[in-house]
Amino acid sequence: MHRILLVRHGDAAGDDSADPALSSTGRAQMAALAERLRTEPVESLLHGPRRRARQSAEILGEAVGLDPEPTELLEDRTPHPSPERWEDYPRTRWDWLCETPVGERDEDAVALDEAWARLADRAELAPHEGSGTLICVTHAFVIGSFVRNVLDAPADAWFRLPAANSGLTELRRRPSGEWAVHSMSDVGHLVGLAGARS
Repeated sequence: MHRILLVRHGDAAGDDSADPALSSTGRAQMAALAERLRTEPVESLLHGPRRRARQSAEILGEAVGLDPEPTELLEDRTPHPSPERWEDYPRTRWDWLCETPVGERDEDAVALDEAWARLADRAELAPHEGSGTLICVTHAFVIGSFVRNVLDAPADAWFRLPAANSGLTELRRRPSGEWAVHSMSDVGHLVGLAGARS
């Protein structure tokens, strides 16, 4: 596969800590994205284990004719500095980082970096070389971290890479083998959608 589409789940009906389902707005957002992707040559559809990611992937799966596949690689995680690496982040972000729930912290983004490496390997080893698309339904900070990897950007760059609900981030593999960011958080499919919000 030469392309990975990173999709943030649709709008959720509740607080993240409660593992909420999609709201009615979220379902409408994902239905609009599903219509956009209906004719794409999708070979695999993965999603994180949280309910809003699974439900989003199910809506997409109906449109592209695939059964969504759950994976821990797309779990909701927040990059978090180890004690020695706080200076990698601006001091204006330190209070926010301190408030991140312990269970969501990914110290120095080790798990996220490994997840990106494994997803890239999966795409590169796909049987239909040079064609097809892998869709990954996940969360905002995961998408920001993966894009940071592709760009080889500083550790805190994911803060500046926002992903809207149902936003589409496209990564393409060049003939050289390197990955490039083709678009970030594209929400063109939401134009005119009543009640949609990012």
